[in-house]
Amino acid sequence: MLSELGCGDHRFSGTSFGRGECDFQTFLQQCCDAEQGKNLPPGKVPQGTFWLVGAGQSAVGIVRVRPQLDERLFLYGGNIGYYVRSAERGRGYGRLALKLGLEELKRRGVNRALITVNPANLVSIRVALANGGIQDVQGTDPVTGEVVNRYWIALKPA
Repeated sequence: MLSELGCGDHRFSGTSFGRGECDFQTFLQQCCDAEQGKNLPPGKVPQGTFWLVGAGQSAVGIVRVRPQLDERLFLYGGNIGYYVRSAERGRGYGRLALKLGLEELKRRGVNRALITVNPANLVSIRVALANGGIQDVQGTDPVTGEVVNRYWIALKPA
């Protein structure tokens, strides 16, 4: 799945392993470090990485959860990023990935989550809306100028 993802897909930025920058063990260590806020590259915030595993016990997706937002993430990236491998799309995994990411944010004390979506990605827009997303003003990536739809989702306390 990570090799398929490569450098990224639909604004999901890819992984260092998928880009061929490191081996799988190093990638897993990077995920653990990012969770703890250790060895973060400039411009990155701590994030948890979770795997979505299908019925055949193989990874069908990946979810990144960021409890804190910096200025760029507030405008463009949001609290959750998710990717479902192309062969598994259309089976509800995207909706499930976002739902599980929202539950993780709630466990971490976040009471409102920001999801950002490319305006042309109608499937992800439906996923955000199905999970309670309320559209806000559009955001713009301060680096690339790309425009995104922004959706807020209220997280009820556990």
